Amino acid sequence: MMRWWLMLVASVLTGCASAPPRIAVPGLNQAVQERFELDGRMAVRYRNDSSSAAIHWRHRPEIDNLTLSTPLGQTLTALTRDADGVTLVDSEQKTHRAQNVADLTERLLGWQLPLENLAYWIVGHAAPDQTYQVQQDAEHGITRLTQAGWVVTYSRWQQVGGVNLPNKLTLVGRGVEVRLAIGDWKLAGLE
Repeated sequence: MMRWWLMLVASVLTGCASAPPRIAVPGLNQAVQERFELDGRMAVRYRNDSSSAAIHWRHRPEIDNLTLSTPLGQTLTALTRDADGVTLVDSEQKTHRAQNVADLTERLLGWQLPLENLAYWIVGHAAPDQTYQVQQDAEHGITRLTQAGWVVTYSRWQQVGGVNLPNKLTLVGRGVEVRLAIGDWKLAGLE
């Protein structure tokens, strides 16, 4: 069970990203890209196993704080990424540390996820300095993004402070499927 909660965290947390994105969602500025906070739900499926949790993610260039919890609010996992590396505290209060998220997930899960890209993908951008393919529509922009061996499908969008942001998205790659439903966005660039 612990392994699945760690996989949930691994599929969400990302490293620091400072270069500007190459594709844009209408109305989304660099401040929003670099600073956001979200609450929602996520589910991960890998082979025949699956798990789900509530998610709270606060992203800044210098730090990420991510908490996964049960529907009743009990913390399952808390993860922090800062200049000193990555620290994960699990539901048994065991602390795990690594220099970066990729090393931590490799050690705890046995494989790595492309975590450095998710802070871009979650706001509807392709990560910079990597090739990508994108499908767009006139209303929302991106509907499907393929990058770094992952396919990100945007199935629903929402208006937040005049900005179109994903409400539901699915990431599929390397035998893993991650579904995110974001119920609440807080944007530092618009507050």
